[in-house]
Order: sequence, then C-alpha cells, then structure tokens
Amino acid sequence: MQIEERAVAYLKRSGVALGKELYESLGVSDFLLWRTCMLSRRIVTRRVGRRYLRLDRRVEGYARLSPSIQREFLTYTVVGLREQGEEVAKRAAQLEREIAEISARKLRLAKRIVQEAVARLGDAGGELLGQSCFLLGGDVPLGMAHADPRPERSTGELVAGSDLDLVVILGDEVSDELERKLDALLFEIKHRLLVMPRKEELDYLIKRWSRAREQLRFQSFEDMVACKIFDEAKLLAGSEEMFSSLREEMAERGVLQKLRALEARAQEYRRWSELVLLATPRPEEELLLRTYTTTIEAEEIF
Repeated sequence: MQIEERAVAYLKRSGVALGKELYESLGVSDFLLWRTCMLSRRIVTRRVGRRYLRLDRRVEGYARLSPSIQREFLTYTVVGLREQGEEVAKRAAQLEREIAEISARKLRLAKRIVQEAVARLGDAGGELLGQSCFLLGGDVPLGMAHADPRPERSTGELVAGSDLDLVVILGDEVSDELERKLDALLFEIKHRLLVMPRKEELDYLIKRWSRAREQLRFQSFEDMVACKIFDEAKLLAGSEEMFSSLREEMAERGVLQKLRALEARAQEYRRWSELVLLATPRPEEELLLRTYTTTIEAEEIF
C-alpha cells in the first residue's frame, strides 16, 4: 500500500495527528511522509509556532530557518484529512498552548539556575549582578521550545527536548577568580541536570564585555552567531543598562539591519528548499543535510 493510502487510512481511523505521531505509526521515512503529505490533495497540514534565523556553516551565506523542515513537520505540524478541518484547528491550538507551556517551564528553570549560581557566590554574587548580564538564547525565549527527547551532544544520552543556551557577559572589571568560581558552579549544575530523571541540557558560555563588543564587528561566523543571540536573547538577571547599551550599539553599527537581511535570505532559502525537495522523490543525502534535516538543530554559542 502506498504511503498516502496508509496515511489516509490512519487519519480516518485515529483522527488528526502530529507529524511525529503519524511517522511513528506508519514506520516509513519521515522525508517521504512529509513529501507525501505536502503533495496530497486529501491530506492537509497546519504548522504552528514561528520560524526564525538559524546560522549553518553548510549553507551558502550561512542563513537558513529554524525549525528545519524535518523538525517543523515532526514536532510543530498537525496532519489531518480535508474533511477534518475543525479537528485540525483544535489540535493546532492545543499544540500552541503546549509549546508555550514548555517554553515557560524551561525559562523558569533557566532563571532558577542563574539564581542558584549567584546565591552560591555569596556577597560576590550580588556585586556580580551589577557588573554582568545573564542571557538566555535559543528557542526558549522565542517561545518555540519542545520536549521531544533528543541526544545530548557530549554524552549521546536523551535529554528533554530544547536545551538552555546561557550566555554570561561579565564586565571587564570582574576578577578572574570570580569568573572561575562562576564557571565551576555552572559546570556543576550542567552535570547535575544531566543525571536527573528528567534530563535537561545546559549549554553555557562566559565572555567579557570587551569581547561581546568586539563581536559586533559581525565579520566572522562566530561573530554572527553571537550577534544573533544578543538580538534574540532574554535577560535573565544582571544589568539591564549593560544589555540595553549592547542592543543600542548593535543598532548604531548596523548589526540589526544585517540580521534582518540574513532572515530574508533564510526565508528565500526555505522556499527554494521546499520546492526542490517536493520535486525530488529520492534526494541525495547531502541535499537532505543542507535543506531538510535538523543536523544538530543548534550551532555552538560563541
């Protein structure tokens, strides 16, 4: 039986489904299933959430959109039959609420991590807050966090969906000793989160204020990733004045304009990718890696 017939039979029998539910039930290639659903006249799909800029070394010009086509289909797309339109709309609304709840829960966890680290520094922690910014980047502040199990990069163990990308910008006057203590605390918390029953992944980076301002030159791939995080990040704790100053300098130096141009390029690349993949029944692995799959669905933070 063809994939479309199997998908239609499942949807008639079980009702609307997320892309991942349909994929797990049918046991076929997720790419072929996505392509079938997109080309079918009997099947409809409804995507929820937003798309945002992802920087990828393998893509010419670095700019692509996140979630990838694969992640978007499996995690953020409701699939149904044309006659199930009302049911599709209800499930999509439910999915949006779930994503918002996951994002809020992970944001609360990130805030608790920072609060614990600062508290354990004692009096120095209070001083640190006036001389630093604790920023959360990635899909959590964008309201697009998910809870789908995925392998953690260093251990390969499954963690609970989206990771926490923490960037700490320290004022240049902060002592090296205090930086080392903060690094040790965050490293300890990172490993504690990975051994908890509900494993969470914390990625963190500590940099100096002078280094953050250097990266506003927007010259290297690393600079571009850093600026994208500065643009999207949420301030968890620390100096609002420092963070506002950084954002103002980004605007003055044309960094925000360059990021918007990359977003436009990424949108064009997504449109091109979808057209090519829909026209290619058996794409080569290299094409899939550049256009469809998640890769790791995260670059390093710099």
